[in-house]
Amino acid sequence: GAVQRSPRRAYSHMRSAHSFALSIACNALLVALLFVAYQRHQPNLQLSTPASTRMTSIVPRTAPMSRFHASRLPCKQLRRSQAPRVTLEPPVVDSDRVIEAEAERERQPQGLPPGYKYYETMLVVQPRLNEMEKDIQLGFFEKVLGKGKAKNVMKLDRGKHPLAYPMKKFHEAYYVLYSFAGPAQLPRMIQDWFNNPGIDSEGQFLRVATMKQDPDVPPPSPQNDNEDSSKTDSLWDL
Repeated sequence: GAVQRSPRRAYSHMRSAHSFALSIACNALLVALLFVAYQRHQPNLQLSTPASTRMTSIVPRTAPMSRFHASRLPCKQLRRSQAPRVTLEPPVVDSDRVIEAEAERERQPQGLPPGYKYYETMLVVQPRLNEMEKDIQLGFFEKVLGKGKAKNVMKLDRGKHPLAYPMKKFHEAYYVLYSFAGPAQLPRMIQDWFNNPGIDSEGQFLRVATMKQDPDVPPPSPQNDNEDSSKTDSLWDL
């Protein structure tokens, strides 16, 4: 005869069929929501792709750029298109500076370190000093030349002569000329020493003037001048 099922067993089969159908419907709804979300957020996903992929997806290679408005490009791509191109070019050499450097090198005196020039310093010493006191004061100046690494120093003592105009109420003074070679910072050292000579030389020097010699003029050499009885010392290095 026919097999009769119990009502409880039939109800369980029906309940399982409804659950299976409900799970399929939920899955389909979830897939549809994900697809809609993907379509909505697709432009944001394109910004995170490489530049080459963005260009090919937005602007075809075969189509000219004039057909596409710049506002359609992403912000990063628009900045890259407007940025200037950097090209590697050889450095520009200033020929005038090169010529000046070569001329300066040729004017460098022979036998001296690089950067050395010949200078002359005239010292005007107050006249109340005797010979020994005057030599002591000149020794202080020679110490400055030694600190400045001066070379080929020559001293020309021209003795006492009248001044063209009074200096510190003196109408005459000793004139002593020093010729030497030194670096470029040596004249500044001499001027700083004259402005602050120290307690032993305060007021002993009426005037100190340093001048740079012409590079075309030969360096000084010791010689005796009998007409004005000047005293010239030999060249020496301090």
